[in-house]
Amino acid sequence: MLNNFIKNNKKELLFFILLTIFFYRSPFIFLNGRFMAEEGSIYFANAFKYKTLYSLLFVDFNSGYLNLWANISGVVANIFKLKFAPIVSNYLALLPKIIIIFLALYNKSILLNKFEYKVLFCLLVFISPLNVPEIWMNSINSQIFLCIITFILVFSYYPKKELNYLHIILIFMAGLTGIYSCILLPLFFLKYKIYKNRQNYLNFLVLLICTIVQLSLILYAKLSNILYEGKMHLMNFDIFINYIYNVFVKAFLGTSLTKYFYFNFLATKFNLYFILVTICLILIALTFFLYNFVKKKKLLNNKNKFVFISLFYSLIATSIVVMIGAVGDYVGGRYAALPSFYILMIVLTLYILLNNFNFRYFFLLLMISSILSGIYEFRPPVKNIKYQYIKYLDCLNCPNWENEIKKFKADKNYFLKIWPYPKKNMSLN
Repeated sequence: MLNNFIKNNKKELLFFILLTIFFYRSPFIFLNGRFMAEEGSIYFANAFKYKTLYSLLFVDFNSGYLNLWANISGVVANIFKLKFAPIVSNYLALLPKIIIIFLALYNKSILLNKFEYKVLFCLLVFISPLNVPEIWMNSINSQIFLCIITFILVFSYYPKKELNYLHIILIFMAGLTGIYSCILLPLFFLKYKIYKNRQNYLNFLVLLICTIVQLSLILYAKLSNILYEGKMHLMNFDIFINYIYNVFVKAFLGTSLTKYFYFNFLATKFNLYFILVTICLILIALTFFLYNFVKKKKLLNNKNKFVFISLFYSLIATSIVVMIGAVGDYVGGRYAALPSFYILMIVLTLYILLNNFNFRYFFLLLMISSILSGIYEFRPPVKNIKYQYIKYLDCLNCPNWENEIKKFKADKNYFLKIWPYPKKNMSLN
């Protein structure tokens, strides 16, 4: 009976397990809430001071793009008392993660067509090292998870006569919440050309409009010299090394193990050059081997070609945008999240594609390594705060929000302390 219950309700059980794991990662945030950096100091503060329409259309030209989800979160949080505003904003940041799980489990997909693949996908998105504490449960970084939603919709299967308006709304929301989703525009165009139907056309059209809006804002910010000066720069060796370190290595080994190897064996210029050349050669050799292998086995049908073109385009295009648009030479943390996601999706796709070959277990091993590394770092230990970032998830002598509100009510010019503490604060005057 129990086996039948699990079999008949496996999707619902996975949904519940993932939500339980989310709570385990940061119970303080789920129970108390907190504003994280610009989530409070820019977007909530802006909604607190100004009218709703202005706040919904607000653009932080330091970043250069419209972050609609952060605007909506700020406006909705302002409907409630100041005491509850942070937790409202946090639960709105949870919503895109819930949508990812829902789409992965229940949406018809040309990629995730078996339950085991859906499970691996969810674990790689939420448990692997890509899901760093920096991007967890805050509205400003919801653009990363909204981009993952857009990515899922690239591979959605649509019957010719049906229209899914929810998917159109999700693409619209994602496209106006940052540039990451807009990067996927060529894939929606390619999908429309291959699977010509009205849904794919509307998906493409909506994302095209969003992309025009975002690119216009970025261009305006750049030409007006109001874009943050550290953004929009040329790539160099240090950026590329940092990218390889944070994406190709940390995605599978996690932060702790990668730092151990780096600081004990690799932190010299010669070693970095050697490692860079070695990794590039391995990737080139592996790519040629896999291409010849799948071609020989006649695995490259039209569907698989579309999947691989989509994956490699997403990785390359997003990586270029991240390396050009990241602040300084650092492309870790939130900047590495999506490139790491695309790397892991390529590995998952190869595991799926090579279904009848033992070679697929090499890619399963890579995914297991990533998931195990992510499990260790999912809720980092309290000690070693400098490297583990537990302070993004837990309250270790953090500001007491109720006390901060009392100080603000007594003095409207008071700067309320927010996370990451003790450096950040926000003005509501």
